[in-house]
Amino acid sequence: MTDWKKEEQYVYISCVDVARYSFVSHLSDALRREGISVFVDGDDVLSKELQEKVQGARVSVMVLPGNRTVCLDKLVKVSEKAQALVPVLYGVIPLNEEWLVKLDSRGLSPVHQSRKECSDSKLVEEIVRDVNERLLHMGRIGIDSKVVDLENMINKQPLGIRCVGIWGMPGIGKTTLARAVFDQVSGGFDACCFIEDDDKATDENRLYRSLVEQLVKDQPGNSGTITKLKLRRDKLKNKRVLVVLDDVRNPVVVESFLEGFDWFGPESLVIITSRDKQVFRLCRINEIYEVQGLNEQEALKLFKLCASIEDMREPNLHKLLMKLIKHANGNPLALSTYGRELTGKKRPPEMETALLELKERPPFKFVKAIKSSYCTLNDSEKNIFLDIACFFQGENVDYVMQLLEGCGFFPHVGIDVLVEKCLVTISESRVRMHNLIQDFGRKIQIESRSRLWEPHSIKYLLEDNEDEANGIRSAQGTEEIEGMFLDTSDLSFDIKPDAFVYMLNLRFLKIYCSDHEIRPVINFRKGSLHSLPNELRLLHWENYPLESLPQNFDPRHLVEINMPYSQLQKLWGGTKNMEMLRTIRLSHSRHLVDIDDILKAPNLEVVDLQGCKKLQSFPPTGQLLHLRVVNLSGCTKIKKFPEIPPNIETLHLQGTGIRKLPLSIVKQNEGELVNLLAEFRGLPDALKLELTSLAKSSSSSQDLGKLFCLELKDCSRLRILPNMANLELLKVLDLSGCSELKTIKGFPRNLKELYIAGTAVRKVPQLPQSLELLYAHGCLSLKSICLDHEHFPMHYTFSNCFDLSPQVVSDFLVEVLDSVKHIPREHPQELNEALAFSFCAPSHTNQDSTLDLQLGSSVMTRLKPSWRNTLVGFAMLVEVAFSEDFHDATGLGISCVCRWKNKEGFSRRIERNFHCWAAGKVVPKVQKDHMFVFYDAKMRPSTDEGNDPDILADLVVFEFFPVNKQTKLLDDTCTVTRCGVCVITAPTGNTSLEHISADLSIDPVEFSDNGVDEVSRVTYDGLQEIDKDLFLYIACLFNDDDFDLDPLIASIGVDISSGLKALANRSLIRVSSNGEIVMHSLVRQMGKEILHKQSMLPGSSKDLTRDFEKVSMASSSSRNWNNDVYPSFCLQDVRIGFLSHFFSAFKHKSINIFKVTVIERGQLIPVQAIRESRISIVVFSKKYASSSWLLNELVEIAKCRQELGQHVIPIFYDVDPSEVRKQTGEFGRHFKQTCKGKTEDEKQQWLRALNGITSISGYNIANRQT
Repeated sequence: MTDWKKEEQYVYISCVDVARYSFVSHLSDALRREGISVFVDGDDVLSKELQEKVQGARVSVMVLPGNRTVCLDKLVKVSEKAQALVPVLYGVIPLNEEWLVKLDSRGLSPVHQSRKECSDSKLVEEIVRDVNERLLHMGRIGIDSKVVDLENMINKQPLGIRCVGIWGMPGIGKTTLARAVFDQVSGGFDACCFIEDDDKATDENRLYRSLVEQLVKDQPGNSGTITKLKLRRDKLKNKRVLVVLDDVRNPVVVESFLEGFDWFGPESLVIITSRDKQVFRLCRINEIYEVQGLNEQEALKLFKLCASIEDMREPNLHKLLMKLIKHANGNPLALSTYGRELTGKKRPPEMETALLELKERPPFKFVKAIKSSYCTLNDSEKNIFLDIACFFQGENVDYVMQLLEGCGFFPHVGIDVLVEKCLVTISESRVRMHNLIQDFGRKIQIESRSRLWEPHSIKYLLEDNEDEANGIRSAQGTEEIEGMFLDTSDLSFDIKPDAFVYMLNLRFLKIYCSDHEIRPVINFRKGSLHSLPNELRLLHWENYPLESLPQNFDPRHLVEINMPYSQLQKLWGGTKNMEMLRTIRLSHSRHLVDIDDILKAPNLEVVDLQGCKKLQSFPPTGQLLHLRVVNLSGCTKIKKFPEIPPNIETLHLQGTGIRKLPLSIVKQNEGELVNLLAEFRGLPDALKLELTSLAKSSSSSQDLGKLFCLELKDCSRLRILPNMANLELLKVLDLSGCSELKTIKGFPRNLKELYIAGTAVRKVPQLPQSLELLYAHGCLSLKSICLDHEHFPMHYTFSNCFDLSPQVVSDFLVEVLDSVKHIPREHPQELNEALAFSFCAPSHTNQDSTLDLQLGSSVMTRLKPSWRNTLVGFAMLVEVAFSEDFHDATGLGISCVCRWKNKEGFSRRIERNFHCWAAGKVVPKVQKDHMFVFYDAKMRPSTDEGNDPDILADLVVFEFFPVNKQTKLLDDTCTVTRCGVCVITAPTGNTSLEHISADLSIDPVEFSDNGVDEVSRVTYDGLQEIDKDLFLYIACLFNDDDFDLDPLIASIGVDISSGLKALANRSLIRVSSNGEIVMHSLVRQMGKEILHKQSMLPGSSKDLTRDFEKVSMASSSSRNWNNDVYPSFCLQDVRIGFLSHFFSAFKHKSINIFKVTVIERGQLIPVQAIRESRISIVVFSKKYASSSWLLNELVEIAKCRQELGQHVIPIFYDVDPSEVRKQTGEFGRHFKQTCKGKTEDEKQQWLRALNGITSISGYNIANRQT
């Protein structure tokens, strides 16, 4: 039995004797009342025994005297050994500055500290709360959501005895999760037991005794005599029992022990944890919860807590730590172990050395667990495990299985076993292995040297060294080598002719270059290779330098030949047995002239000869019944394709010289002969499509019924494409570049992707219901499109299709957008897709009024109350103008920002970037203006938890910006000229564009630039007060300003229809026919100026803590921030009073604040830290301007605000805002003194920064010690 309050889980407290029997005694008592064991150390020196105590403590508390520095050395040692450190400065005030510097330098400030306004009892409460939080966090980081998921799984089971398994790799948190659930639900059971490390209960009787000890506590002395039958009958038959069996590895014992669970009472619960899924199957447990690793944020939090790292502001340090966290890949055991190992190491060189050591030395507990699982594998399973660890991490699972099957390892069974034992996972059809497990597997191979991947070790074996004595070096031990993967990126050497002579057991040989920018120089000095091992299954040799493979090589075991960019002219001379061969890839082998050898490979599935420019013929492959993929693209000298394999799925023929291609696509039972020739009037380079019927002779015709992908790109003479409706499995049809193609008679009925860019098609026939993507860029003759109105839309591109009339585009767009209402009903899974719909076409100034786009790059819409329960998203319409200088069309995207304020006035936003073109498609140039339409179900207001938010006045703003492929804003060569949004609701609501309108009975109102600023102020002054407030709120929302909205919120009611009507009637806003609200930029500026002149200026009384929440919810863009807040302040003015509350408030809100130490001040400004912070807070005080360092820091903050759009909040602490703004009073005197001896340029920079920052809405705080 293991008690939850383990004695060894204690808190270490270090103090001096003066405090031990006063303050520390109260602290110890308070911790013990919380159920926390305490060890108090009053020595000044940390002995070896005490070091072990520090290492074993979950949290260490150091109570440091305010007037002594004798504990500095001890502080250093404790901080290096502690799992988590809580410093406390107790005693004399003012505190010794040396303490603060020391703590700052180790990333341990702010700290708990004595202060005038804080009693000892209150300080004890703060420390106990902090210790509790650390203990809780270290044990429960990332666990709460898993507890909820597991409880839901349990609750969904029918009444009776419920059973659930918890499955996952070692160290992933199975025991922690089981314990958390046990603690949470145990109160509802009559009897409970938690048996940890079930492996120690090696037989049924011992397992029994453990159970009896915990369940029959009320009858001491009976546990040795009680029988299993008596236990069942007398004690448990009618009781609700909770049993947790942790870390089960012997399912036979557990299965016998539980006997189908029928000896527990109704509503009992059995939880079993194991890293082997077979345990659950043998114990007849069907409900299995797989424990996932921590996400990056949780992993970073746990690691920092265990390593006692408060901040990671040093860029190199951050990079190194993230590398280590990535290596741990969410495993809590590894993260906590690494964190403890790195405690006290703060400099990057130390960290880098430790990182390398830790990668070589995984946690012992983890290694022990993996080793025990590895030892249960049979020989084939061990070989599969080691091959994946050394060679196949992240490879396609079918590819890996094919190679391993060729080795006789039965991978279909073996990989399943590895998955069940948590040694590998299958994700997105790829074989994955945790980094720590891979390290374990590779360490085994380092000792045996049967699998090699280290470049210089392989070079040592293969290099042609003429000084070498009789080849002894090559022969020694090479017969044990089974695999060799050589990355030649940084290598250049000659291979000896007999390099592989002694490698009799070599199964995998891969010589490749991971850096595609480098052409490696790996050659044979004597121009020959004597032999290759006959046991080879994989021969992958990029840039192979010889004309053929060794004549004596027997390829009977080969599964794959992959030799791109080789010098091969042919594979070999004569006939070879290639019965096992599945794949041959010789792409870009420009000297290849003969490939007839493939006919001797009856099981061949893939042939890739792309770019083999000297290859003149391709053999008839009709007898290759397994051939699925043939790629001859770029084989310019191939003139004919004699025979199509019967089971072909993908055929690449673009860029060939083929003139005639038989396509048999008519079903046998149709009986009618269809023979259609695309005549090209005798032109010799023409491609003819001949359709013949299978009804005549099924034995002599070719059945293309299994064709999946057909690429006919750049067939420049093709004019007519026949009806291909009977190609039922064809999913992709690419006709791009068929510049003479004018007529398409019909599409395959299940087609998903259609590419017709650059064709001469005038009319697109009826599109199939299944179509997801239509790419028609540059179809200059296209005039019309047929579309079934029930068709579910996906992605359409009609860029540079200038013959499409505005009416056709508008009708098409209205029709497809209207069909989006079927998404929630017919395609609910599509709501989780990143982008459900996109559309692109040329725009026209006389575009149909149905679309009613608004001028500018932002628009506001009002959500009707009736939409709140049916809203599924917005369709966003954006018109973009391209200048003649714009050339980056391929990477073009649109960044969309959706902004609103909640009913407390806090700003909220969602930002998404949408690509304008189909992935991988090159767009040479875009001419004229184009309209882009996107629909994304995720692009809608929501909370972090995904719930519907409270939206003040139901008003939402959308802004659009053109961006490049790096998502950076483009210059004025590409601008958004008009935009609009369409509200998409569930099927019960209206969704078509013409029916979406505002809840207003007014006509749209236009206004011009002329006289806006003069007239608008007069118009505003004539409004009622409630309408003025609505106007100011709309201006604030459009401008994305963070003013104090409390006065406005109180006056803005639920129904703002009458207010909108009043503003529209006075031309302060425009309301379109679609209900979109637009405000002229000059009117927005006027609103901003009015807000500045009113009470929302620095000096107003605002709740400081509310903006702390804004800080944590600041920018949600894709930019990576290292800090939430960068503070700028004068230590002399704010250190003891305001600043301690300042840091405390941030800590309470879990906001990460960058800390500038005393040492750093006076050195270079930490520009990088400022730029990597979400928000800067500037605390102006009387002596702030006495420091040129602070003024230069302010200049950098102002730059970041202007260049990066960074938020800045000014706080005026015990100084009048006007004194800062005008440089008067005591602030002004300090400023003038600092300016002495400075250049005029420096002074102007300071003045501009002061004027810019003080014009922002901020806080005026009096100097008070409360």
